[in-house]
Amino acid sequence: MPKEDTWELDSIFPGGSASPELAEYLDRLDTDLAAEAATELPEPFTDDTKAAWAEAVHRLYDLGERGRQAGSFVGCLTAQNVRDERALQLDADLDRLSARLGALWTRMRSALARLDEADWQRLMAVPSLQVVSFHLNEERTEARMKMPQELETLADDLAADGYHGWNRLYGIVSSDPEVAFQGRPLSLGQLQAKLFDTPERSTRKAAFDLFEETWSDIAKPCAAALNNQAGFRLALYRHRGWEDILQEPLMENRLKAESLEAMWAVVDDKSAKLLDYFTAKARLLGIDRLSWFDIHAPVGRSGRELTYTEAAEFTVENLRRCNPSMADFSRMAVDRRWVEAENRSGKRAGGFCTSFPKSRESRIFMTFTGSINSLMTLAHELGHAYHSWVMRDLPAGARRYPMSVAETASTFSETVVRDAFSRAAEGKEERLQVLAAKLDDAVSFLMDIRSRFAFETAFFRERRKRSLGVDELNALMEQAQRSAFKDALERFHPLFWASKLHFYITAAPFYNFPYTVGFLFSSGVYARAEAEGPAFQDAYVALLRDTGRMTTDELARKHLGVDLARPDFWESAVDRVLADIGEFGALAEQAAGVPG
Repeated sequence: MPKEDTWELDSIFPGGSASPELAEYLDRLDTDLAAEAATELPEPFTDDTKAAWAEAVHRLYDLGERGRQAGSFVGCLTAQNVRDERALQLDADLDRLSARLGALWTRMRSALARLDEADWQRLMAVPSLQVVSFHLNEERTEARMKMPQELETLADDLAADGYHGWNRLYGIVSSDPEVAFQGRPLSLGQLQAKLFDTPERSTRKAAFDLFEETWSDIAKPCAAALNNQAGFRLALYRHRGWEDILQEPLMENRLKAESLEAMWAVVDDKSAKLLDYFTAKARLLGIDRLSWFDIHAPVGRSGRELTYTEAAEFTVENLRRCNPSMADFSRMAVDRRWVEAENRSGKRAGGFCTSFPKSRESRIFMTFTGSINSLMTLAHELGHAYHSWVMRDLPAGARRYPMSVAETASTFSETVVRDAFSRAAEGKEERLQVLAAKLDDAVSFLMDIRSRFAFETAFFRERRKRSLGVDELNALMEQAQRSAFKDALERFHPLFWASKLHFYITAAPFYNFPYTVGFLFSSGVYARAEAEGPAFQDAYVALLRDTGRMTTDELARKHLGVDLARPDFWESAVDRVLADIGEFGALAEQAAGVPG
């Protein structure tokens, strides 16, 4: 009998990394990519050939969906078992297939860019393309900002074993170490969990010391991977004539630079209020100042340790009070075992949700430990899956939403569940625990993410001149953390640049600021939901469905009536996420002298 806290993958491709069906699927994809590469668009573009152009676009969308179906599956395999060597090989194979698809899209973008405006409007008038016209306009505009087709194709080919190869190397290096801690062999992911969920400070400190020591031992190859990834990107941007290192991530997130600047200005100004939270939390922990390993330390007491089943039931029950559609979906996802939650060794650290576009399903990866944080992670990832679910009937080109709004449904779902748990808190100690979890999120998005953005910005500025060594990267990381955390911590995490996977994700540069954008954007959506009640349910689905066919700024204007380039929206959003600091401080004062 399969365990309820492990996911079901065999309905997608039976047999895991050794699946014959997966091998056959990839062979067909390989063959069809080759056939598409040999098929030329009929030129010149005329009314007689526009149907063939539309068919070619749809074939590329289909190839992309098929690639993502296989990529999601292989991603699940590498996450559930970091030592699955066959899965790692498949991951590399998929990178090469992805590069070939990228070359086909490069060819298509170049063809679209060559069309004059009249021909372009005639193509966009084809009924099957109208619903994906936003995405195709993006592709055409981007093509006009890049190198000629043959150079972009060459760059894609070189990236498969170059740029993306450094990402794979990091994955191998970072997943390999296993350490002995308190007499138990632990992966780095399990050791990291000790930094967040363990009440005993001595255990947290010892885990952090070992964590830093282990990452220090493997920091040199990590530095090589980071430097070479960045060098590839900078060389590519130079040949494209792109001066601003943020040009690509801003385009990918469909966000104006003015909106990002407005957000960070507000965050820098208002996040100092979190120092009051730090002071109160330090008092509860019986220390003068927090260190890095204390930031997410549990405080308050709870007689409850949730099982995965209890957490799932609580999530579904409380989502139902807010949005029955979200609850029904979450019930289905849990019952169909779309969630991998078992706490075991050999799994990758962290959590994610991945979608399978061809089968219109999702899978959620996490490690459930019984803590409030685990409950919130489950609710968060179910929100991601719901976002994909409500868009499942849209064409591929209308489902591609950027990371800047990818956190909308996830944070919304998490907020609903957190508020419900807060209302159900049993006494002041558990109330403290819930408020701490909420304010820890504020620290993550307003300070930690801010430090990552500052580090990466400074790193690329220096990397234009030369490669940076481990000591230099440590110094940049600590400087960024000191600035974002207002120099409030006694001890920082200089090797964070090595230990954080996000810095090495080649598929999405600057994998940081979109989290804060999404966190605060979702705060605005939640405020609207609270104000409008059940009437907002349909409007919420409409907003989610629009995330793939308009910019982040347009989405905010249409569905929230706000201008993201102005500070007003960000100020109100930050104020909402910091609103509980006063209550936490008062409860902490009442509990002073009681260790967390």
